[in-house]
Formats: sequence, C-alpha cells, structure tokens
Amino acid sequence: MSGCKICKSKDVVVAQTDEVISYKCVTLNVPMAYSICLNCNREFITVEQILQNDKAIRDAKKAHDGLFTSVEIAKARKQLGLTQEQASLVFGGGRNAFSKYERCEVSQSVAMDKLIKQALKHPMVLHDLLVEASIAVDKDHLIYKDDNLVPYEVFKAANDHKYKSVKSMKMQEEQYG
Repeated sequence: MSGCKICKSKDVVVAQTDEVISYKCVTLNVPMAYSICLNCNREFITVEQILQNDKAIRDAKKAHDGLFTSVEIAKARKQLGLTQEQASLVFGGGRNAFSKYERCEVSQSVAMDKLIKQALKHPMVLHDLLVEASIAVDKDHLIYKDDNLVPYEVFKAANDHKYKSVKSMKMQEEQYG
C-alpha cells in the first residue's frame, strides 16, 4: 500500500464503492477500489487498484455477455484436468492465453468460451481435442456421467454369434451357389 503523496502520511485505508457503467445499452454495477488518506482526507487510486478495477469491469462485461469470468474459466480448466499450458494447446489462443484469461488481462473470444463449454458438457469433445493436441489421454480425461459408454471398437451386436464375416463376394458365392 502506498502512502499519501500530498501529506506523506502512511495512514491510508482502502475503500470500495459500486460504480455504474453503461455497456451495450444496460447499466452494470461494478465494485471499484480506491484509497483514502485518513490524515488529509485525499481520495486517490493506486496503480494496483487501477488494474484491479479494470479486471472487475472486464469480468462484469463478460458476465453480462454470458461468457466465463476469470474465476469461472480457471474453475472450468481445472475441472477438465488441464494445466494452463495444456489448455492453451487444446483450445488454442496462444501459449499464455489461459494465464491471461484467468488473471483477467484479456477476454476470451465467444468461440473459445463455447468450445470450453462443449468440452465440459461432452467428454468425447475433450478427448478428441486432447488427441489432436498430442496430449496423452489418461482415464482422468475420460469421465462419463453414467460410466456406461462402450468404445466402438469393443462394441458387438447381441446376435454377432449367428453370423460369419465374409471376406469377399467370391467366398460368398462358393458357399451359397
């Protein structure tokens, strides 16, 4: 915490107020931080508070647009069992994309947000994205709600034992004339 630049007092407290901002024809209430010098009653905003306030505005806009906030995108990534680096490889957006999304330095695109939501909703989407990104797929990345899905390679019809597989039409003609 920095002191007052006018009276040089270190007796400074942090305060917060809801600021009303206009965004896409609506008003949003966003919590904004600032400092008050208890010695001279000067109000000021530190560099850290400016950055914190920018992040609060960005998150409020994302929430209004139906996108993940910075906290929600971190929670989603962890739920998918991915590191920030892996998430960037899987979903794209650049090497440090998820670090920046989670620190609320930048906002993810609508397309990125939709892709993450689909990966959360459909484990096979995540599986395909992991394979495409050349990330080893372990059992933690294949979580199914009912644990009742069978891979296609293993699936067999109930009446498979009644039929013989035919290699060619010639073989079929020999058997049936």
